[in-house]
Amino acid sequence: YHPERLIKPLRRIGPRGSGEWEEITTDEAVSHIANKLRKVIEEHGSESIAFHMGANRNDLIGEFMQRLGKTIGTPNFATVDNVCSKARSLADKFTFGQKCFPDINQPSECLVVWGRNTLDTGGESRMDIIRQAKEHGTKILVIDPRETSMTRIAHQWVKPRPGSDGYLGIALLKTIVEEGLYDREFVEKYTIGFDKLHEMLEGYSFEELERETWISIDDMKKFARTYATSKPAVIQTGNPLDQTPNSYQSCRLISILRAVTGNLDVPGGEVVANGVPFLNIKDVEDRSKRLMIGSEFKVAASLGLAPSQDVLRASYTSDPYPIKASLIFGSNPLMTYANTEGVHKAIMELDFIATAEFFMTPTAKYSDIILPVAANHEYDDFSPKFGHIVARPKIIDPQGECRADIQWMNLIAKELGLKGFWDSPKEAFDEILEPAGLTYEELVENGPVWAPQKYMKYIDEGFKTASGKVEIYSETLKEMGVPPIPEMVEQITSTDDYPLVMTSGKDSYYYHSSWRKLPTLRRLSKEPLVEMNRETAEKYRLVEGEMAYIETTEGRITQKVKLNESLDPKIIFVAHGWWFPEREDLGWKESNDNVLTKWDGPKCQAMGAVTLRGIPCKIYPV
Repeated sequence: YHPERLIKPLRRIGPRGSGEWEEITTDEAVSHIANKLRKVIEEHGSESIAFHMGANRNDLIGEFMQRLGKTIGTPNFATVDNVCSKARSLADKFTFGQKCFPDINQPSECLVVWGRNTLDTGGESRMDIIRQAKEHGTKILVIDPRETSMTRIAHQWVKPRPGSDGYLGIALLKTIVEEGLYDREFVEKYTIGFDKLHEMLEGYSFEELERETWISIDDMKKFARTYATSKPAVIQTGNPLDQTPNSYQSCRLISILRAVTGNLDVPGGEVVANGVPFLNIKDVEDRSKRLMIGSEFKVAASLGLAPSQDVLRASYTSDPYPIKASLIFGSNPLMTYANTEGVHKAIMELDFIATAEFFMTPTAKYSDIILPVAANHEYDDFSPKFGHIVARPKIIDPQGECRADIQWMNLIAKELGLKGFWDSPKEAFDEILEPAGLTYEELVENGPVWAPQKYMKYIDEGFKTASGKVEIYSETLKEMGVPPIPEMVEQITSTDDYPLVMTSGKDSYYYHSSWRKLPTLRRLSKEPLVEMNRETAEKYRLVEGEMAYIETTEGRITQKVKLNESLDPKIIFVAHGWWFPEREDLGWKESNDNVLTKWDGPKCQAMGAVTLRGIPCKIYPV
């Protein structure tokens, strides 16, 4: 075990951020949290409590969190989903009714990997697709501005300007439609709005799309032809698509690509999965009396996703009402949310913060209570995802007073006297699994349960949309105030003062901002690296291995220069999520890429996503 792992609850006894703590018991911690929440509810209303969640430490944390929040009476769940994955799944939902996945049971003839380094950062099921593709001889097409493990095995690799994905989607559709490469029978029988799509595409010239994407017309057309004529085909997508003002519309274009090429719900194509039935525990009565903060972003609001920047800002603006307490699970907002200075200001204004963590992180250091969490192998769990349910029984007992996030939530609920919670996780699991006719012990004993795979369900059942068809043009979106056919917001352009374009990504050794405390990983990746072409380095008098300042209109950080000839000379690639646990102040400002990002300016009007890619910047020697 790591000697600095948190194994007992901590209560702050000095000024916020001072690092002065006392150890307390689980009962004391839960009682303290409940009393603080009661005080906030009494003085400001239950909506003044916010939940923050980052990447899931287990697959049920989001459901438990929403159940707890709704029962308390708050609609404010500030997760990373506005800038991570949900633009993609909600694009599918509003286009053809539900999210689709590449078929892992049948090989594809073409695999498009769009803004994703699957070989280094993909989950097991996604990596299986790559292995299967290589064995089958699948054509692999990759979209990424930077060389990765995926680009090295690609049959074609195109390098777009960061943030220009929507324009590339338009170029691919324009080629496919104008050259008649779409699936005419599917489009005529199972879609609505194809004429509106054609009309939208005619509004763009290939010359304009080349200027916006930095990809040649010939390369875009070649890419589109290969994808459209190699069937079945699938598209894997990644985080960059979720992190621009055009995030939702870019994802809608990809959903439309999947549909018009006839790749939906066919063997080897984009499977609309059958799920194993289970109880969705977040579907409880919502006791909140006010709309969630950020409710104007209608698509995100349809899932109850409050934009983190608006929730945080409300702690010091009280607009539309004040946020006074935050409960943080699996998240490190000071490192992973946009506008680090704004996040810090919000944290300092809150009356109460409780954070569940493994280690003392920058965000945990500013909390009032820290709850020690158990690692995945220290508690019973199960995963209801991707058309199957699999048990994950614990291997060893947790250290000290560590508990799973969902156990801490359950204890808080019980202390508040809330109904509808459980005496143990296994009791909750049995209730969740009841619709599948299973108990947790049976799932452990008998192994994974898979839903039977049925293809082309739309022939008999249609699609789960208002029209029963693929909605290229969506009246539902129009009623929500979102463009019913994809529209692009003008990209942020470089200036004389900030001539370069910044993009970013996590180090493959780490999980976002996590695990900087592990010596084994720090030996492999010691410090944050800013990557650039040799031409860029020479132009700005930078030397590989030396430190450089990276600056935007919002702030300045330092990272070490690394040459990468695969990058366009107009782009720099900044390392994400870096802090320094060995330092007393944890070094959360020094190299943190989110010091360079902001809350204001262009944002996605469907999701509330702020701009994290394609940011104008400059770089110079320290």
